[in-house]
Amino acid sequence: MRVKYISEKFLSLLGLCQKAGKLVSGTMQCESAIRSGKASLVILSEEASDATREKFVHLCNNQNINIIIFGTKYQLGGAIGKGSRTLLAVIDESFCKMIWKGYQNSSTGVTVNGKN
Repeated sequence: MRVKYISEKFLSLLGLCQKAGKLVSGTMQCESAIRSGKASLVILSEEASDATREKFVHLCNNQNINIIIFGTKYQLGGAIGKGSRTLLAVIDESFCKMIWKGYQNSSTGVTVNGKN
């Protein structure tokens, strides 16, 4: 069995961002936020399909948006008070900076196009 540590602060920041209305979830809403330039940061579940991962990594690279591949669908959904979620997009620069810092302080995950 593989155990992953995910920072509680990181997950709490996602929940706070959701409550503030500065987070969108789901493929259609996230794709729209990325294409329109509203997304500051994208978080993709480690359980996302290869096609989804490839599509959103490509979209984020084209738009110069950082993407974090992190956690399970249930961990991401639970953090924002919803069911399982594969994809989240932060649409506020201040929350983006806080969440990015919280992610850097956690010990797991993969960063694509990241500024470490």
